[in-house]
Amino acid sequence: MKNETILKYAAEVFEEAKSIRRKLHENPELGNSESETTKLIKTYLKENKIAVFQPLETGAIGLIDAGKEQAVAFRADIDALPVFEKTGLPYASKVDGVMHACGHDIHTASLLAAAKVMSAHRDELKKNVVLIFQPDEEGNGGAKRITDTGLFEKYNVRQAFGIHVRPELGSKTVAVKFGKSYAASDVFEVIVHGKSSHGAEPQNGKNALVAASHIVTALEGIVPRNISPTDSAVLSICTFESGSAVNIIPDTAKIGGIIRTLGSETRKKVKAIFEETVECTAKAFGCDVQIYIRESYPGVVNSDNETQFAQSCAEELFSKENVCVLSEPTMTTEDFGYYLMRAPGCFFHVGAECEAPLHSPHFSPNEECIKTAVAMYIKLAFENHNISG
Repeated sequence: MKNETILKYAAEVFEEAKSIRRKLHENPELGNSESETTKLIKTYLKENKIAVFQPLETGAIGLIDAGKEQAVAFRADIDALPVFEKTGLPYASKVDGVMHACGHDIHTASLLAAAKVMSAHRDELKKNVVLIFQPDEEGNGGAKRITDTGLFEKYNVRQAFGIHVRPELGSKTVAVKFGKSYAASDVFEVIVHGKSSHGAEPQNGKNALVAASHIVTALEGIVPRNISPTDSAVLSICTFESGSAVNIIPDTAKIGGIIRTLGSETRKKVKAIFEETVECTAKAFGCDVQIYIRESYPGVVNSDNETQFAQSCAEELFSKENVCVLSEPTMTTEDFGYYLMRAPGCFFHVGAECEAPLHSPHFSPNEECIKTAVAMYIKLAFENHNISG
């Protein structure tokens, strides 16, 4: 399919996509509660002769069967955030305290519009297309539950692509990042057990609060002492609970936070040092400790082959001047990494041309970015390209 044809199709479906986006924006739903959003998606896909499946309680999977042996997957996240909208838009959220403040309405509307074009011209597709409208990206990782259904194996998905809007870039701009792109995350809780006593007799107790305070100080030194400046890790201590009265030595203290790392080796290293530091520090104060680390998102590591493919597609559609290669990863998280554990792929950005950042109550992307996203989805689906490996 020629580039000018792709851009023409993206322009033709723009008004419809914009209407869908505004309807989604007015009626946002939090993760795992996206029932009305799911109905809208399923109805639209069926209207465009696309097979629809619903493996989870919310969200939907569309399949465009082009009679090929392999498939490419495109993912759009569908959940909103617990944010009170302050944009003043005529189509602002009608749900108090819930807002599409991360562009998921843009992602969903763009993929639906692109799917319409793909379905109408499925005889030109180079691969079957799996459309993933995923719930709960902002919560506990709907991507993992999607991949755990065996979707990639069932439909022989050999590539995966995803788009996210990026506020600081122009609406006709595409940005790609080779290799490590988003951080992995691990949520932790540390419970320190000491011995309570009267505040006037500290020698008869083991002050869990003091021990926990020293643990906090020790943890703050893990990254600068152990991680190379050329690598990246962030250890954030965000909660601290202890004590019940000013004259009682507390017997317990709780510390909570999150570890973010780039790359599996750094992830293992930081967690090992974390546990050793906590245990040794607690022991020095005569306290016992329980450590709970809940492995969260695996990080996003784009494959070079698919990233080069996405870059080439963007340059052919919009010219090299409108495509940038990012040099730095972000330490924020994104559950798209679960798909990349099943197939090579690329998670890239489309400019949203907005002064407010993601997750801001003032976030209001330039809707022209929908055309860019739609065109990229179509180009990736119809262009012939060899899969990694």
